[in-house]
Amino acid sequence: MSYKIQEADLLSDKKMKKDFIQVMWNLYSGLPHWVPPLRLSLHELFSPNHPFFKTSKVKAWIAYDKSQRPVGRILAVHNPVSQKFHDNKTGFFGFFECPDDQDLANQLFNLASIYLKNQGCDSIQGPVNPSTNYECGLLIEGFDDPPQIMMTYNPAYYQKLFKNYGLEKAKDLFAYSYPMEYRLPEVILKIAERTKNKEKITYRCIDKSRWDDEVNLMLDIYNDAWEKNWGFIPMSEEEFKNMANELKMVADPELILFAEVEGRPVAFIVCLPDYNQIFHTIPNGKLLPTGILKLLFGKKKINRVRVITIGVKKDYRRLGLETLLYVEAKNAIASKKRFSHLEMSWILEDNLNMNKPLLRMGASPYKTYRIFEKGLEHL
Repeated sequence: MSYKIQEADLLSDKKMKKDFIQVMWNLYSGLPHWVPPLRLSLHELFSPNHPFFKTSKVKAWIAYDKSQRPVGRILAVHNPVSQKFHDNKTGFFGFFECPDDQDLANQLFNLASIYLKNQGCDSIQGPVNPSTNYECGLLIEGFDDPPQIMMTYNPAYYQKLFKNYGLEKAKDLFAYSYPMEYRLPEVILKIAERTKNKEKITYRCIDKSRWDDEVNLMLDIYNDAWEKNWGFIPMSEEEFKNMANELKMVADPELILFAEVEGRPVAFIVCLPDYNQIFHTIPNGKLLPTGILKLLFGKKKINRVRVITIGVKKDYRRLGLETLLYVEAKNAIASKKRFSHLEMSWILEDNLNMNKPLLRMGASPYKTYRIFEKGLEHL
């Protein structure tokens, strides 16, 4: 099949932005486990006022079929913040969607690669939408279950399109499953109890009435805790607060915990109810006229929860705070009585400090996401 590929200015052209977003509905409508994103969230992400675009340059393309339906897309991302932090010249791609057509996939990848090479990049990584601080990774294992909130989903054939273009594995990301009926091992409970009994260590829930102040504390911990992680990109205060404010709508303050040493917050864990279970019932991704009602009244039907992040400042990592936060978060989740399944994601495949405790707790990796990469020297 022949396609027409058109460059799209997502930040200023409303029609192109609408077409770019619509691609997923045109490709995914027959996939039972796909969760339609909220269109409003995507429109807000591609706003020229979004803080991400104050530090990064992007270029997008849309592929149209013979009937002028948008059926393919890609976004190239030049992120100087990432390059400076990691001292490299890596560019990124994201929001890739494509029919099972290798020629079209190659054209889309080539457009993104050429653009990034012209920006001075020597390699390309992805998918990141639009960075590792947002949704990222190609699902390669675990297609028989809907994604949890802020996790990706894609057709299984995408991996073939990536490999045939020459993209290779850069890093795998694991999602762990933990049935709530499991009892934590005694060794984990003892570590948490010992940590909790130390005089200088306390824990508490986030205070939603002081949301802005609490978010500032999380930002301070975040940029310290993940500094050495593969793929980490520091977030500006404006970008972090923007993301936190988006999550405020779905956050349960009893499931966001701080650990403090001498009254100073040095670690936190964020667990979010899986609102994808509600978004799954909004097939067109539109809140109006009925989607907003499902969102407002469907909360009690959610029975899954995701640990989206846990971080401990590097100077406090030998105190057992991670274990304490895991145990207290599980207790808080269990107290709600409606959650039956806990997901912890995503975890870098070689992050032994995270993987070993999760396996010891009885969690099992049940989904795998992959970041791919390719050098641009031969373009």
